[in-house]
Amino acid sequence: MSVNQKVIGVIFAGGEGRRLGGVSKALIEVDGIPLWKRISSQLSEISNEIVVVAPRQPDWLECGENLVWVPDTLVDGEPVGPAGALTASLNYTCNSHSDGALVVTVPVDAPFYEYGLSDKLLKALALHRSAAVIAETGNRVQPTFGVWRASLSKAIEKEVCTGVRALHRIASKHDAYRQRFDGNDSRFFNINTPEDLARAQRLSV
Repeated sequence: MSVNQKVIGVIFAGGEGRRLGGVSKALIEVDGIPLWKRISSQLSEISNEIVVVAPRQPDWLECGENLVWVPDTLVDGEPVGPAGALTASLNYTCNSHSDGALVVTVPVDAPFYEYGLSDKLLKALALHRSAAVIAETGNRVQPTFGVWRASLSKAIEKEVCTGVRALHRIASKHDAYRQRFDGNDSRFFNINTPEDLARAQRLSV
């Protein structure tokens, strides 16, 4: 990574939390701190700017310092999940910075995320000279934890608009390097259900 190369930290915050009773995942508190704040605090350690991608501007956005909202990319008027969030963040980065910038992605529902995880992905990108790097734990890929070159913007947008919606498939199309992590690494733990939230509360003590 060049000394002058900008790093844009991106929080995927489009999850509706249906299995959590419709509560916004970003506002869920673990150890008294909302998830959006936990993630943005960590991302700020390695990012020049932090972007929040969600279908609508979150009410909590004004509570954060220098957070930028970018709307999800829609296909036929509908959100398409993380693939749409990635497309939106890459397009924003190209337009607001340059296609030489790097985009670091993290889901908002990962309460134990630490910036060292993304730093390792950034180093892997530079070492392997890849177009993208995604995390892998055991035999499972974790594509929402990734680093993507902004220059992929147009290619990925085209793929998403023609039906490619799975991040691991998008990553494979661009020969993304898979950086391995321990299969029990708690930094990848995410909250989808009330049971997950209860476990996160226990682990945070």
